[in-house]
Amino acid sequence: MTSTRRSFPPALAVLLLAAASAFFLLGSRPLWEPDEGRFTNVALQMLESGEFISLYRHPESLHFTKPPVTYWAIAASVASLGWNEWAVRLPGALAHLGIVALLLRIGRHFAPRRPWLPALVYASLPVPLLGAGVVTTDTPLTFATTLAFACYSIARFEGRPGFVLGMWAAFGLAFLTKGPPALVLLAGLALVHHRDGDGLRFWHPAGLLLFALVGLAWYAVVVARHEGLLGYFLGYEVYARIATDTHQRHPQWWGGFYVYGLTLSLGTLPWWPWALAAWRRAGLGWRQAAPETRQLLLPLALGLAVFLLARSRLPLYLLPLFPLLALLLGRALQEARFGPPRVLAVTAVLGLALGLRLATTHLEVIAGWLPEKQAARVPLHKNTAEWARALEALAPFRIEEVVFVNDMARLGLHLYLRAPVEKVDFDGDLASKPISDAPFDDVLGNELRETPEPAGRIFVMREASVPRFEAEARAAGWAPQRLGTVRDRVVYALARPGDSGG
Repeated sequence: MTSTRRSFPPALAVLLLAAASAFFLLGSRPLWEPDEGRFTNVALQMLESGEFISLYRHPESLHFTKPPVTYWAIAASVASLGWNEWAVRLPGALAHLGIVALLLRIGRHFAPRRPWLPALVYASLPVPLLGAGVVTTDTPLTFATTLAFACYSIARFEGRPGFVLGMWAAFGLAFLTKGPPALVLLAGLALVHHRDGDGLRFWHPAGLLLFALVGLAWYAVVVARHEGLLGYFLGYEVYARIATDTHQRHPQWWGGFYVYGLTLSLGTLPWWPWALAAWRRAGLGWRQAAPETRQLLLPLALGLAVFLLARSRLPLYLLPLFPLLALLLGRALQEARFGPPRVLAVTAVLGLALGLRLATTHLEVIAGWLPEKQAARVPLHKNTAEWARALEALAPFRIEEVVFVNDMARLGLHLYLRAPVEKVDFDGDLASKPISDAPFDDVLGNELRETPEPAGRIFVMREASVPRFEAEARAAGWAPQRLGTVRDRVVYALARPGDSGG
Protein backbone atom coordinates (compact mmCIF):
# COMPACT_ATOMS: atom_id res chain seq x y z
CA MET A 1 0.00 0.00 0.00
CA THR A 2 1.46 3.34 -1.00
CA SER A 3 0.72 6.75 0.49
CA THR A 4 0.64 10.00 -1.42
CA ARG A 5 2.13 13.12 0.05
CA ARG A 6 0.49 16.41 -0.81
CA SER A 7 2.76 19.38 -1.14
CA PHE A 8 1.70 22.74 0.24
CA PRO A 9 0.43 24.85 -2.69
CA PRO A 10 3.07 27.51 -3.48
CA ALA A 11 0.40 30.14 -4.25
CA LEU A 12 -1.21 29.68 -0.85
CA ALA A 13 2.19 29.85 0.82
CA VAL A 14 2.94 33.14 -0.94
CA LEU A 15 -0.43 34.58 0.12
CA LEU A 16 0.14 33.58 3.73
CA LEU A 17 3.63 35.09 3.68
CA ALA A 18 2.29 38.31 2.17
CA ALA A 19 -0.51 38.53 4.72
CA ALA A 20 1.79 37.87 7.67
CA SER A 21 4.25 40.51 6.44
CA ALA A 22 1.62 43.12 5.57
CA PHE A 23 -0.15 42.86 8.92
CA PHE A 24 3.02 42.62 11.01
CA LEU A 25 2.83 45.35 13.69
CA LEU A 26 0.35 47.20 11.49
CA GLY A 27 -1.32 49.05 14.34
CA SER A 28 1.66 49.29 16.68
CA ARG A 29 3.36 52.35 15.21
CA PRO A 30 1.84 55.75 15.98
CA LEU A 31 0.91 58.12 13.19
CA TRP A 32 3.79 60.15 11.83
CA GLU A 33 3.48 63.74 10.77
CA PRO A 34 2.87 65.28 8.41
CA ASP A 35 1.56 62.89 5.73
CA GLU A 36 -0.08 60.20 7.87
CA GLY A 37 -1.71 62.81 10.06
CA ARG A 38 -3.02 64.72 7.05
CA PHE A 39 -4.57 61.71 5.30
CA THR A 40 -6.11 60.46 8.53
CA ASN A 41 -7.48 63.87 9.47
CA VAL A 42 -9.30 64.36 6.15
CA ALA A 43 -10.93 60.93 6.49
CA LEU A 44 -12.03 61.73 10.06
CA GLN A 45 -13.48 65.04 8.86
CA MET A 46 -15.65 62.98 6.51
CA LEU A 47 -16.97 60.85 9.35
CA GLU A 48 -17.73 63.80 11.60
CA SER A 49 -19.30 66.04 8.96
CA GLY A 50 -21.02 63.43 6.80
CA GLU A 51 -19.54 65.18 3.75
CA PHE A 52 -17.89 62.56 1.52
CA ILE A 53 -17.60 64.51 -1.74
CA SER A 54 -15.88 67.80 -0.91
CA LEU A 55 -12.66 67.19 1.03
CA TYR A 56 -11.83 69.20 4.15
CA ARG A 57 -8.73 69.50 6.29
CA HIS A 58 -10.75 71.62 8.71
CA PRO A 59 -14.35 72.90 8.42
CA GLU A 60 -12.87 76.20 7.23
CA SER A 61 -10.34 74.75 4.75
CA LEU A 62 -10.79 72.57 1.67
CA HIS A 63 -8.08 70.00 0.98
CA PHE A 64 -7.97 68.60 -2.55
CA THR A 65 -4.31 67.58 -2.76
CA LYS A 66 -5.45 64.00 -3.51
CA PRO A 67 -8.71 62.51 -4.86
CA PRO A 68 -11.06 60.76 -2.41
CA VAL A 69 -10.54 56.98 -2.71
CA THR A 70 -7.91 56.67 0.02
CA TYR A 71 -9.90 58.94 2.33
CA TRP A 72 -13.05 56.92 1.70
CA ALA A 73 -11.23 53.68 2.49
CA ILE A 74 -9.77 55.04 5.75
CA ALA A 75 -13.12 56.49 6.80
CA ALA A 76 -14.89 53.18 6.15
CA SER A 77 -12.23 51.28 8.07
CA VAL A 78 -12.33 53.63 11.06
CA ALA A 79 -16.14 53.57 11.12
CA SER A 80 -16.03 49.76 11.21
CA LEU A 81 -13.04 49.10 13.48
CA GLY A 82 -12.70 52.21 15.64
CA TRP A 83 -10.38 55.20 15.97
CA ASN A 84 -7.01 53.50 16.02
CA GLU A 85 -3.86 53.06 13.95
CA TRP A 86 -4.86 49.53 12.90
CA ALA A 87 -8.02 50.77 11.23
CA VAL A 88 -6.23 53.69 9.57
CA ARG A 89 -3.56 51.44 8.01
CA LEU A 90 -5.79 48.49 7.12
CA PRO A 91 -6.70 49.75 3.60
CA GLY A 92 -3.03 49.91 2.63
CA ALA A 93 -2.36 46.39 3.92
CA LEU A 94 -5.38 44.98 2.08
CA ALA A 95 -4.30 46.75 -1.12
CA HIS A 96 -0.83 45.20 -0.78
CA LEU A 97 -2.36 41.76 -0.34
CA GLY A 98 -4.63 42.38 -3.34
CA ILE A 99 -1.60 43.17 -5.52
CA VAL A 100 0.02 39.87 -4.53
CA ALA A 101 -3.21 38.03 -5.39
CA LEU A 102 -3.38 39.71 -8.81
CA LEU A 103 0.22 38.71 -9.56
CA LEU A 104 -0.65 35.14 -8.64
CA ARG A 105 -3.56 35.30 -11.08
CA ILE A 106 -1.50 36.48 -14.07
CA GLY A 107 1.85 34.96 -13.14
CA ARG A 108 1.37 32.02 -15.51
CA HIS A 109 1.47 34.36 -18.49
CA PHE A 110 4.82 35.86 -17.54
CA ALA A 111 6.58 33.06 -15.62
CA PRO A 112 4.82 29.86 -16.76
CA ARG A 113 7.37 27.53 -15.17
CA ARG A 114 6.92 29.14 -11.74
CA PRO A 115 3.69 31.18 -11.95
CA TRP A 116 3.83 31.98 -8.24
CA LEU A 117 7.34 33.48 -8.40
CA PRO A 118 6.42 37.09 -9.40
CA ALA A 119 4.03 37.26 -6.46
CA LEU A 120 6.74 35.96 -4.14
CA VAL A 121 9.17 38.53 -5.50
CA TYR A 122 6.71 41.37 -4.88
CA ALA A 123 5.79 40.11 -1.40
CA SER A 124 9.46 40.08 -0.40
CA LEU A 125 10.56 43.41 -1.90
CA PRO A 126 11.28 45.97 0.85
CA VAL A 127 9.79 49.06 -0.83
CA PRO A 128 6.27 47.63 -1.39
CA LEU A 129 6.25 46.05 2.06
CA LEU A 130 7.30 49.22 3.84
CA GLY A 131 4.94 51.29 1.69
CA ALA A 132 2.01 49.08 2.69
CA GLY A 133 2.45 50.19 6.30
CA VAL A 134 2.40 53.93 5.56
CA VAL A 135 -0.81 55.92 5.19
CA THR A 136 -0.52 57.30 1.65
CA THR A 137 -2.28 56.96 -1.70
CA ASP A 138 0.60 55.00 -3.26
CA THR A 139 -0.32 51.43 -2.32
CA PRO A 140 -4.05 51.86 -3.19
CA LEU A 141 -2.97 53.44 -6.50
CA THR A 142 -0.66 50.49 -7.17
CA PHE A 143 -3.50 48.05 -6.53
CA ALA A 144 -5.71 49.87 -9.04
CA THR A 145 -3.04 50.07 -11.76
CA THR A 146 -2.08 46.41 -11.20
CA LEU A 147 -5.75 45.46 -11.53
CA ALA A 148 -5.84 47.33 -14.85
CA PHE A 149 -2.67 45.60 -16.03
CA ALA A 150 -4.06 42.21 -14.99
CA CYS A 151 -7.31 42.82 -16.88
CA TYR A 152 -5.40 43.75 -20.02
CA SER A 153 -3.20 40.65 -19.68
CA ILE A 154 -6.22 38.36 -19.29
CA ALA A 155 -7.94 39.99 -22.27
CA ARG A 156 -4.84 39.65 -24.42
CA PHE A 157 -3.34 36.29 -23.45
CA GLU A 158 -6.53 34.41 -22.60
CA GLY A 159 -8.66 35.67 -25.47
CA ARG A 160 -11.24 37.30 -23.18
CA PRO A 161 -11.75 40.77 -24.68
CA GLY A 162 -14.45 41.67 -22.15
CA PHE A 163 -11.67 42.24 -19.61
CA VAL A 164 -10.68 45.36 -21.52
CA LEU A 165 -13.73 46.97 -19.91
CA GLY A 166 -12.36 45.93 -16.53
CA MET A 167 -9.05 47.54 -17.46
CA TRP A 168 -10.75 50.88 -18.17
CA ALA A 169 -12.79 50.73 -14.95
CA ALA A 170 -9.61 49.98 -12.99
CA PHE A 171 -7.80 52.91 -14.59
CA GLY A 172 -10.78 55.06 -13.61
CA LEU A 173 -10.35 53.85 -10.03
CA ALA A 174 -6.64 54.64 -10.22
CA PHE A 175 -7.37 58.16 -11.48
CA LEU A 176 -9.81 58.63 -8.61
CA THR A 177 -7.06 57.52 -6.21
CA LYS A 178 -4.17 59.77 -7.25
CA GLY A 179 -5.03 61.53 -10.47
CA PRO A 180 -2.60 61.90 -13.41
CA PRO A 181 0.06 59.40 -12.19
CA ALA A 182 -2.52 56.70 -12.97
CA LEU A 183 -2.24 57.56 -16.66
CA VAL A 184 1.46 56.65 -16.87
CA LEU A 185 0.78 52.91 -16.99
CA LEU A 186 -2.20 53.49 -19.29
CA ALA A 187 0.11 55.24 -21.77
CA GLY A 188 2.56 52.36 -21.50
CA LEU A 189 -0.10 49.77 -22.27
CA ALA A 190 -1.31 51.89 -25.18
CA LEU A 191 2.22 51.72 -26.64
CA VAL A 192 2.25 47.96 -26.13
CA HIS A 193 -1.10 47.64 -27.84
CA HIS A 194 -0.01 49.79 -30.76
CA ARG A 195 2.97 47.47 -31.33
CA ASP A 196 1.62 44.05 -30.30
CA GLY A 197 -2.14 44.48 -30.02
CA ASP A 198 -3.01 41.08 -31.55
CA GLY A 199 -6.34 42.45 -32.80
CA LEU A 200 -7.61 43.30 -29.31
CA ARG A 201 -9.91 46.34 -29.20
CA PHE A 202 -8.12 48.62 -26.77
CA TRP A 203 -9.97 51.93 -27.23
CA HIS A 204 -13.39 50.42 -26.53
CA PRO A 205 -16.19 53.06 -26.39
CA ALA A 206 -17.85 51.31 -23.45
CA GLY A 207 -14.47 51.18 -21.71
CA LEU A 208 -13.89 54.90 -22.22
CA LEU A 209 -17.36 55.55 -20.80
CA LEU A 210 -16.53 53.41 -17.75
CA PHE A 211 -13.31 55.36 -17.24
CA ALA A 212 -15.22 58.64 -17.41
CA LEU A 213 -17.91 57.47 -14.97
CA VAL A 214 -15.51 55.99 -12.44
CA GLY A 215 -12.56 58.32 -12.79
CA LEU A 216 -13.95 61.71 -13.82
CA ALA A 217 -17.45 62.07 -12.35
CA TRP A 218 -16.19 63.13 -8.91
CA TYR A 219 -13.89 65.75 -10.45
CA ALA A 220 -16.80 67.17 -12.43
CA VAL A 221 -18.94 67.47 -9.29
CA VAL A 222 -16.34 69.19 -7.10
CA VAL A 223 -15.19 71.53 -9.88
CA ALA A 224 -18.82 72.60 -10.33
CA ARG A 225 -19.20 73.06 -6.57
CA HIS A 226 -16.05 75.09 -5.92
CA GLU A 227 -15.08 77.99 -8.15
CA GLY A 228 -11.37 78.03 -8.95
CA LEU A 229 -10.81 74.35 -8.19
CA LEU A 230 -10.11 73.39 -11.80
CA GLY A 231 -7.30 75.93 -11.93
CA TYR A 232 -5.91 74.54 -8.69
CA PHE A 233 -5.93 70.97 -10.05
CA LEU A 234 -4.27 71.90 -13.35
CA GLY A 235 -1.86 74.47 -11.97
CA TYR A 236 -0.76 73.37 -8.51
CA GLU A 237 -1.32 69.61 -8.66
CA VAL A 238 -0.29 68.92 -12.27
CA TYR A 239 1.87 71.66 -13.81
CA ALA A 240 3.69 72.59 -10.58
CA ARG A 241 4.58 68.97 -9.82
CA ILE A 242 5.83 68.27 -13.32
CA ALA A 243 7.60 71.48 -14.31
CA THR A 244 8.47 73.53 -11.19
CA ASP A 245 10.17 73.19 -7.81
CA THR A 246 7.05 74.40 -5.95
CA HIS A 247 6.68 71.22 -3.91
CA GLN A 248 10.39 71.05 -3.02
CA ARG A 249 10.74 67.29 -3.43
CA HIS A 250 14.20 66.78 -4.90
CA PRO A 251 13.60 69.14 -7.87
CA GLN A 252 17.29 69.35 -8.91
CA TRP A 253 18.20 67.91 -12.32
CA TRP A 254 19.95 65.04 -10.57
CA GLY A 255 17.20 64.53 -7.97
CA GLY A 256 15.42 61.79 -9.88
CA PHE A 257 18.60 59.77 -10.39
CA TYR A 258 19.38 60.05 -6.68
CA VAL A 259 15.91 59.25 -5.31
CA TYR A 260 14.85 56.64 -7.84
CA GLY A 261 18.31 55.15 -8.25
CA LEU A 262 18.39 54.32 -4.54
CA THR A 263 14.75 53.24 -4.55
CA LEU A 264 15.27 50.74 -7.37
CA SER A 265 18.72 49.45 -6.45
CA LEU A 266 17.93 48.91 -2.76
CA GLY A 267 14.20 48.33 -3.07
CA THR A 268 14.51 45.33 -5.39
CA LEU A 269 17.21 43.48 -3.47
CA PRO A 270 18.18 40.67 -3.51
CA TRP A 271 16.39 39.80 -6.73
CA TRP A 272 17.72 42.18 -9.37
CA PRO A 273 21.39 41.00 -9.42
CA TRP A 274 20.24 37.39 -9.93
CA ALA A 275 17.78 38.37 -12.65
CA LEU A 276 20.35 40.52 -14.46
CA ALA A 277 22.85 37.66 -14.45
CA ALA A 278 20.22 35.22 -15.73
CA TRP A 279 19.17 37.59 -18.51
CA ARG A 280 22.76 38.17 -19.61
CA ARG A 281 23.42 34.44 -19.73
CA ALA A 282 20.33 33.97 -21.87
CA GLY A 283 21.61 36.57 -24.33
CA LEU A 284 18.15 38.05 -24.83
CA GLY A 285 17.70 41.42 -26.51
CA TRP A 286 14.73 43.58 -27.41
CA ARG A 287 14.35 42.02 -30.83
CA GLN A 288 14.27 38.52 -29.39
CA ALA A 289 11.97 39.48 -26.53
CA ALA A 290 8.63 37.70 -26.29
CA PRO A 291 5.39 39.75 -26.34
CA GLU A 292 5.04 39.22 -22.57
CA THR A 293 8.48 40.70 -21.99
CA ARG A 294 7.75 43.74 -24.15
CA GLN A 295 4.47 44.26 -22.30
CA LEU A 296 6.55 44.70 -19.15
CA LEU A 297 9.50 46.63 -20.54
CA LEU A 298 7.60 49.33 -22.47
CA PRO A 299 5.45 50.57 -19.54
CA LEU A 300 8.45 50.32 -17.20
CA ALA A 301 10.66 52.40 -19.48
CA LEU A 302 7.96 55.01 -20.11
CA GLY A 303 6.99 55.19 -16.45
CA LEU A 304 10.56 55.64 -15.25
CA ALA A 305 11.17 58.34 -17.86
CA VAL A 306 8.07 60.28 -16.79
CA PHE A 307 8.92 60.07 -13.09
CA LEU A 308 12.51 61.16 -13.77
CA LEU A 309 11.35 64.19 -15.78
CA ALA A 310 8.73 65.32 -13.25
CA ARG A 311 10.33 67.62 -10.67
CA SER A 312 8.40 66.37 -7.66
CA ARG A 313 10.08 63.10 -6.61
CA LEU A 314 9.63 60.76 -3.66
CA PRO A 315 10.55 57.05 -3.39
CA LEU A 316 6.97 55.75 -3.21
CA TYR A 317 6.03 57.52 -6.43
CA LEU A 318 7.65 54.55 -8.20
CA LEU A 319 5.51 51.99 -6.39
CA PRO A 320 3.09 51.40 -9.33
CA LEU A 321 6.09 50.15 -11.34
CA PHE A 322 7.05 47.51 -8.77
CA PRO A 323 4.43 44.88 -9.75
CA LEU A 324 5.78 45.06 -13.31
CA LEU A 325 9.31 44.76 -11.97
CA ALA A 326 8.25 41.73 -9.94
CA LEU A 327 6.79 40.11 -13.06
CA LEU A 328 9.97 40.87 -15.00
CA LEU A 329 12.23 39.52 -12.25
CA GLY A 330 10.09 36.43 -11.86
CA ARG A 331 10.17 35.88 -15.62
CA ALA A 332 13.97 36.11 -15.70
CA LEU A 333 14.37 33.71 -12.77
CA GLN A 334 11.65 31.15 -13.49
CA GLU A 335 14.22 28.51 -14.38
CA ALA A 336 16.88 29.48 -11.84
CA ARG A 337 17.92 27.25 -8.95
CA PHE A 338 17.09 28.48 -5.48
CA GLY A 339 19.44 26.82 -3.09
CA PRO A 340 19.92 27.64 0.60
CA PRO A 341 22.12 30.74 -0.01
CA ARG A 342 19.44 32.43 -2.12
CA VAL A 343 16.64 31.45 0.23
CA LEU A 344 18.72 32.88 3.08
CA ALA A 345 19.28 36.14 1.17
CA VAL A 346 15.55 36.62 0.50
CA THR A 347 14.77 35.82 4.13
CA ALA A 348 17.40 38.29 5.32
CA VAL A 349 16.04 41.17 3.21
CA LEU A 350 12.48 40.41 4.26
CA GLY A 351 13.61 40.23 7.88
CA LEU A 352 15.37 43.58 7.51
CA ALA A 353 12.21 45.22 6.19
CA LEU A 354 10.16 43.79 9.05
CA GLY A 355 12.90 44.84 11.45
CA LEU A 356 12.58 48.42 10.23
CA ARG A 357 8.88 48.24 11.01
CA LEU A 358 9.71 46.99 14.48
CA ALA A 359 12.30 49.73 14.98
CA THR A 360 9.84 52.49 14.06
CA THR A 361 7.50 51.35 16.82
CA HIS A 362 10.23 51.83 19.45
CA LEU A 363 12.04 54.99 18.36
CA GLU A 364 12.09 56.41 21.89
CA VAL A 365 13.88 53.32 23.16
CA ILE A 366 16.35 53.38 20.27
CA ALA A 367 17.05 57.10 20.83
CA GLY A 368 17.81 56.31 24.47
CA TRP A 369 20.50 53.84 23.42
CA LEU A 370 22.24 56.26 21.06
CA PRO A 371 24.82 58.94 21.90
CA GLU A 372 23.29 62.36 22.39
CA LYS A 373 24.33 63.70 19.00
CA GLN A 374 22.87 60.75 17.09
CA ALA A 375 19.77 60.60 19.33
CA ALA A 376 18.95 64.20 18.39
CA ARG A 377 18.54 63.08 14.76
CA VAL A 378 15.82 60.55 15.58
CA PRO A 379 12.55 62.21 14.45
CA LEU A 380 10.66 61.76 17.71
CA HIS A 381 8.79 65.01 17.05
CA LYS A 382 6.87 63.22 14.27
CA ASN A 383 5.24 60.85 16.78
CA THR A 384 1.67 62.15 17.01
CA ALA A 385 0.63 59.73 19.75
CA GLU A 386 3.35 61.12 22.03
CA TRP A 387 2.13 64.65 21.30
CA ALA A 388 -1.38 63.62 22.28
CA ARG A 389 -0.26 62.05 25.56
CA ALA A 390 1.80 65.12 26.45
CA LEU A 391 -1.03 67.54 25.69
CA GLU A 392 -3.53 65.51 27.70
CA ALA A 393 -1.13 65.50 30.63
CA LEU A 394 -0.90 69.32 30.55
CA ALA A 395 -4.57 70.19 30.06
CA PRO A 396 -6.75 70.32 33.21
CA PHE A 397 -9.81 69.57 31.07
CA ARG A 398 -10.83 67.36 28.20
CA ILE A 399 -9.28 68.75 25.03
CA GLU A 400 -11.96 69.54 22.46
CA GLU A 401 -9.94 71.61 19.98
CA VAL A 402 -6.23 72.10 19.30
CA VAL A 403 -5.19 75.38 17.67
CA PHE A 404 -1.65 75.76 16.32
CA VAL A 405 -0.57 79.40 16.14
CA ASN A 406 1.89 80.27 13.35
CA ASP A 407 3.15 76.70 13.44
CA MET A 408 2.80 73.39 11.60
CA ALA A 409 -0.42 71.70 12.66
CA ARG A 410 -0.10 68.11 13.89
CA LEU A 411 -3.25 66.93 12.15
CA GLY A 412 -2.96 63.35 13.39
CA LEU A 413 -3.97 64.57 16.86
CA HIS A 414 -7.52 64.35 15.55
CA LEU A 415 -7.32 60.55 15.79
CA TYR A 416 -5.97 60.42 19.33
CA LEU A 417 -7.84 63.29 20.95
CA ARG A 418 -11.04 63.04 18.89
CA ALA A 419 -10.79 66.79 18.62
CA PRO A 420 -10.47 69.01 15.53
CA VAL A 421 -7.08 70.53 14.77
CA GLU A 422 -6.82 74.06 13.41
CA LYS A 423 -3.95 76.23 12.20
CA VAL A 424 -4.23 80.00 12.63
CA ASP A 425 -1.99 82.80 11.44
CA PHE A 426 -1.28 86.21 12.95
CA ASP A 427 -1.47 88.15 9.70
CA GLY A 428 -3.02 85.82 7.14
CA ASP A 429 -5.08 87.39 4.37
CA LEU A 430 -8.38 85.50 4.24
CA ALA A 431 -9.34 87.22 0.99
CA SER A 432 -6.40 85.63 -0.85
CA LYS A 433 -6.48 82.29 0.95
CA PRO A 434 -5.92 79.45 -1.58
CA ILE A 435 -8.91 77.27 -2.36
CA SER A 436 -7.02 74.15 -1.23
CA ASP A 437 -3.90 73.33 0.77
CA ALA A 438 -3.97 76.78 2.37
CA PRO A 439 -1.13 77.63 4.78
CA PHE A 440 -3.66 78.44 7.52
CA ASP A 441 -7.32 77.87 8.38
CA ASP A 442 -8.13 81.21 10.04
CA VAL A 443 -6.47 84.26 11.57
CA LEU A 444 -5.88 84.47 15.31
CA GLY A 445 -8.09 87.54 15.70
CA ASN A 446 -11.12 85.65 14.40
CA GLU A 447 -10.31 82.66 16.58
CA LEU A 448 -10.13 84.82 19.70
CA ARG A 449 -13.46 86.49 18.90
CA GLU A 450 -15.35 83.19 18.78
CA THR A 451 -18.31 83.41 21.17
CA PRO A 452 -18.96 81.58 23.32
CA GLU A 453 -15.46 80.28 24.00
CA PRO A 454 -15.33 76.56 23.08
CA ALA A 455 -14.69 74.57 26.23
CA GLY A 456 -11.48 72.62 26.15
CA ARG A 457 -9.63 74.66 23.52
CA ILE A 458 -5.83 74.82 23.73
CA PHE A 459 -3.30 76.84 21.73
CA VAL A 460 0.13 75.53 20.73
CA MET A 461 2.96 77.75 19.48
CA ARG A 462 6.69 78.43 19.43
CA GLU A 463 8.15 80.51 22.25
CA ALA A 464 8.76 83.38 19.82
CA SER A 465 5.01 83.68 19.20
CA VAL A 466 4.09 83.96 22.90
CA PRO A 467 4.32 87.78 23.38
CA ARG A 468 2.07 88.57 20.45
CA PHE A 469 -0.37 85.78 21.30
CA GLU A 470 -0.70 87.02 24.88
CA ALA A 471 -1.16 90.62 23.74
CA GLU A 472 -3.88 89.73 21.22
CA ALA A 473 -5.62 87.43 23.70
CA ARG A 474 -5.79 90.16 26.35
CA ALA A 475 -6.94 92.72 23.78
CA ALA A 476 -9.80 90.35 22.91
CA GLY A 477 -10.84 90.09 26.56
CA TRP A 478 -9.15 86.81 27.52
CA ALA A 479 -6.73 85.88 30.25
CA PRO A 480 -4.10 83.61 28.66
CA GLN A 481 -3.03 80.71 30.90
CA ARG A 482 0.29 79.04 30.18
CA LEU A 483 -0.14 75.31 30.78
CA GLY A 484 3.43 74.21 30.02
CA THR A 485 5.51 72.95 27.12
CA VAL A 486 5.51 69.97 24.79
CA ARG A 487 8.96 69.47 23.31
CA ASP A 488 9.88 73.01 22.22
CA ARG A 489 6.30 74.25 21.91
CA VAL A 490 4.31 76.29 24.45
CA VAL A 491 0.73 75.34 25.32
CA TYR A 492 -1.92 77.88 26.40
CA ALA A 493 -5.56 77.89 27.43
CA LEU A 494 -7.87 80.91 27.72
CA ALA A 495 -10.04 82.08 30.58
CA ARG A 496 -12.11 85.17 31.30
CA PRO A 497 -10.40 87.73 33.56
CA GLY A 498 -11.33 87.03 37.14
CA ASP A 499 -11.96 83.31 36.57
CA SER A 500 -10.16 80.91 38.88
CA GLY A 501 -6.55 80.70 37.77
CA GLY A 502 -7.00 83.64 35.37
